[in-house]
Amino acid sequence: MQSALPRPPSDSIAGRCISPLVDVTNPTEHGEKAFRLGQMMRLGHTVPQGIVISGNFFLETLHKEDTQNFIHARLRGLNVENLTEIADASREIEACIMKTDLPKAFTEHLAEMASPLLKHGPVAVRSSACGEDSDDAAFAGQLDTCLGITTLPTLGNAVLRCWSSYWSHRSLVYQLARKVQLTSMGVIIQIQIDARFSGVLFTRNVQSPTTNQLVLEYCEGLGEKLVSGEITPTSLTLDTNGHVLLETSSASHAATDPESPKNDSKSSSQKEQISQAANATVSQHLSPSLIQQLAQTGRQLETQFDHPQDIEWSLDQADAISILQSRPITTIEKPAQAVVWSNANVNENFPEPICPLLYSFASCGYYHYFRNMAIAFGVAQTRIDSMEYPLQNIIGTHAGRMYYNLSNIHAVLRAVPFGEFLAESFNQFVGAESTATNHESPSWKSLSRGKFSDLREMLFIARKAAKRFRHLERGVSRFERTVDQFAIESDPAQLPNLDTQELLTLWRRCLSIRSNWTDAAMADAASMIYYRLSGSFLSREFTSDDDRAMVNRLLSGLCDIVSGLPTEKLWNISRSIRKNKTLTKAFAKESPEQLWQRIETDDSLKEIAEELQEFLDHWGFRCSGELMLTTASYQEAPATLLPVLASFVQLEGPSPREHLETQQQLREQTTQRILKELQPRAAIRFLPYPRKTHIASWLLRATQRSVACRERARLKQALLYSRVRRIALAIGEKLTHPHHLNHADDIFFLTHQEIEELLAGTSMLPNSIGKLADLRRTELNAWSQHTPPDRLEVPAGKYWLPNETISTKSSGDRNWNEGIGVSGGSIVGRAVVLTSPDQFAEVAEGDIRVTRQTDPGWGPILFLVRGLVMERGGMLSHGAILAREYGIPTAVAIHDATKRIKTGDTIEVDGDLGRVEIIS
Repeated sequence: MQSALPRPPSDSIAGRCISPLVDVTNPTEHGEKAFRLGQMMRLGHTVPQGIVISGNFFLETLHKEDTQNFIHARLRGLNVENLTEIADASREIEACIMKTDLPKAFTEHLAEMASPLLKHGPVAVRSSACGEDSDDAAFAGQLDTCLGITTLPTLGNAVLRCWSSYWSHRSLVYQLARKVQLTSMGVIIQIQIDARFSGVLFTRNVQSPTTNQLVLEYCEGLGEKLVSGEITPTSLTLDTNGHVLLETSSASHAATDPESPKNDSKSSSQKEQISQAANATVSQHLSPSLIQQLAQTGRQLETQFDHPQDIEWSLDQADAISILQSRPITTIEKPAQAVVWSNANVNENFPEPICPLLYSFASCGYYHYFRNMAIAFGVAQTRIDSMEYPLQNIIGTHAGRMYYNLSNIHAVLRAVPFGEFLAESFNQFVGAESTATNHESPSWKSLSRGKFSDLREMLFIARKAAKRFRHLERGVSRFERTVDQFAIESDPAQLPNLDTQELLTLWRRCLSIRSNWTDAAMADAASMIYYRLSGSFLSREFTSDDDRAMVNRLLSGLCDIVSGLPTEKLWNISRSIRKNKTLTKAFAKESPEQLWQRIETDDSLKEIAEELQEFLDHWGFRCSGELMLTTASYQEAPATLLPVLASFVQLEGPSPREHLETQQQLREQTTQRILKELQPRAAIRFLPYPRKTHIASWLLRATQRSVACRERARLKQALLYSRVRRIALAIGEKLTHPHHLNHADDIFFLTHQEIEELLAGTSMLPNSIGKLADLRRTELNAWSQHTPPDRLEVPAGKYWLPNETISTKSSGDRNWNEGIGVSGGSIVGRAVVLTSPDQFAEVAEGDIRVTRQTDPGWGPILFLVRGLVMERGGMLSHGAILAREYGIPTAVAIHDATKRIKTGDTIEVDGDLGRVEIIS
């Protein structure tokens, strides 16, 4: 091994070689340990105050010719297999170092810098070698630390002791065995913690590094005995939130007790008590809150240092945690970046496993959705280009079900101004959770081109966004005209008469519309941003519990929301049916198929048949699963509409319109009360500054307007997807004749690119398409038997597998009934658990509906119920919007509600606080 030390600087630095620990920024001069401690202090972590002696002074002091020659002679020819020679060399070098005379300039400098620390009590003197705590070699426990130093003379001796450990027996063996070398040594002098407990935290379980578990080991007092292996500590295995999964409590090792007989089996065997998860009792010494605080600190350090960490810590008498060291765990590789997947909002639109055609259609659509929105807002092209990877991977599937890639969505949002605000707004918008910042992804700061350029771009984006939002209705109207024109061109009645090239033209046209979604996307963006701004503004002005759901109440009774129109039309048809007593009785007795045949063939029911046909023509594409492509709409299967209509026929009382008008009156009264409370005092009423009443009025109008526009765009999306389904089936029929496909609906198991290639004659292997569709159908059917969690956190490039233990971050049993209040009010009633809109017959007026999620097909049933509980959803999900329209108290994000609540239970729903209670 190298025996000569590197050459020190030519000028003596004895009187200027000590720096405050917080100022250390150069690991090659002060050592990796000192550098990391200084870095942690600057990051805001609690680290004992201290000073650092430069490694250059170590080199200067020991670079005398006789010292160098002596060390060189003793290290020459050492071999890791000859431990005796290594021990002799180490002992002789140590004796030489301890005889070193420290310069007077240094001792005076040391006294000046260390005296303030010694006034606090004992200090710890710690080695900080250059090359220690690196990603390749940790040198854990190989170099010396001197504790309990209280005087300046002993402090100088402790510095020499640390220097001599550079050539300790342990250090030399470690360097020879691992073929690594130290290059210099700094020395840290820190205030010594009066420790109640000390320990180490591993941010990865080295026994199973892919499980996302932490391991915490600790003992009473200082941690030297733990680090040296003299005692067996208490060991806890933790999840990422710091909850105990496994506890091992052990007595001290018998060797530490000289009084113990060697043959005493009671003292020589370790006494371990192991308990799992729910039965794990948290250590009698370290409280759960402190354990969770340690876990949180560990996760932060792993993120900040971008590698699993081995962290030494101490807890003082005031229960304050101090970090003593953080080094990489060199025995495991850096874990793959975790990707957070969530089905929040997408499971509302896509409640079942999706087909390959839909996945290809949606994946392409989401890419253009976000990219074109960035272009429309004026984001610089360089920023958009840097987002390309996350933009191409906005969604994915697990077990055939669609999920948002939250990590990528948040990465895209964080690359533009006010990224964190937009990410939190998106979470509130869809009912998703936050994700940790991925430092490898582009961000607004990482893509900075200078403060002036960034400010100019930010102002440009703000101006473009304001202009877009100001003309929101104009853009949505343009989108509506585009889809309506396409719906006329793709009239399902005419599709069988078109040849493959005409169908290809329509196919390309619908793909073009899906790739140019900006006008509709602006309604989403405006709703998301204005809702967040309104909530933030009002929450600062109104802080009582009664006013927590203020924004939700101010979004109720918007009579121009198109989502409620199908319910109104069905109500009107039901009133016509009630005028015919014979037909009314038939609705109570006959099957849907019999009823439809009666209405079609009975001339006396011609007017009702015409009303129904008009409804089907205008609204028949609005049904549960309307975006799934594989689900037939009411237009294709009219009889499936009749159970919904039958529920309305039985109802008495006010109409949906009357309900809406009642909610509108309540909203207007609440608005007036709020604006009155926001009016300034008389003394400042005439000062020239923006009034809170003006801000509140503008925000509320903007929010209400954007929500209404969003629902209009969502209606046309359903119309477009219904046409995509019908065109796909028409193409499927054409492709069964040349025997490309076995069945027309096999078309759903091809991607939109494969369909286009088949029709254009550019498919590479057209004769294998049918087998490919069969294979995909079989695999998707197999996956359909499994339902992954709503939220997944898996390593990048990995997929969810049944029975695999992964992080889901779901709520625990204690808080399962606490979610998000999205529509105010409180109600007690009978619960009815529904999983499909086909269960209309199970709902009685006044019931509280409990379900996983709600899509537009559930709209009519919401008029029947008086309360709503959903497992998934956000403030602006479809169910939340309609619930506010009808004044239905609603709580969403109630974990496993459909499993915990049974039909017939009496429950209470608090739509302001988002809380559900099972009464009986």
